[in-house]
Amino acid sequence: MRRVLVTRPRPGAGRTAARLNAAGFAPVVLPLTEIVPLQAALPQGDIAALIVSSANAIRHAPAKFFSLLSDKPVFAVGDETAEAARVAGFADVRSSAGNAADLARDVVASLPAGASTAYLCGRVRLDTLEAQLAESGLEVWPIETYDTYEHLPGQEELVALDAGGPIAAALVYSAKGAACLARLVSPRAGTIFRSTAFICISPRVARELANVASGSVVAAETPDEDAMFDLLADPGHDPAPFSTNLA
Repeated sequence: MRRVLVTRPRPGAGRTAARLNAAGFAPVVLPLTEIVPLQAALPQGDIAALIVSSANAIRHAPAKFFSLLSDKPVFAVGDETAEAARVAGFADVRSSAGNAADLARDVVASLPAGASTAYLCGRVRLDTLEAQLAESGLEVWPIETYDTYEHLPGQEELVALDAGGPIAAALVYSAKGAACLARLVSPRAGTIFRSTAFICISPRVARELANVASGSVVAAETPDEDAMFDLLADPGHDPAPFSTNLA
């Protein structure tokens, strides 16, 4: 049974591990990042809509946000984020396929110019979404509900990782997690990660690994776990057919 490294933080890592088990893989859970909640406050004034680009932004938002904004439409990237919003009690949840730029286009098409939006997000993020919304005449209030820290594994975790044998594939979900993984791959090149296919959620994440494993790094076609699993399940997924896809 092929071993697949899961690098995302908990609790998402547990869900991914269960999915890998069901698909016939042997999951190896080694979170390389940790999510830490932040104190957050709502902006003053009327909010026309809530924008969310990460399920973690919903999971770590104060409960009072949901009661105050439950009647507002929620624009979310991907099904996982949309489902987190529904679980939190939002009824009008609109899921955008693709990335932050696609989400921005959907929001702009649905709201009048000058509308005020609350953007639930992490402290570590690109400014693509905020810039596009502002350029289109929408008011954007970023509300940082969580931060992301690197989580370097301890010696016992690394020994256990080695003991299980080679890693066939590694699922990598963030640039910070990829940077952390790159530091593990370099000194272990030629051993546990020699035949690993690094499956990254986006080209930005893949670039963090390009210098240490360029021949076996691939970016998912869309930034979601379904697209990553499509690559994992491809019959030609052995390391040789994998090539860097960072365009």
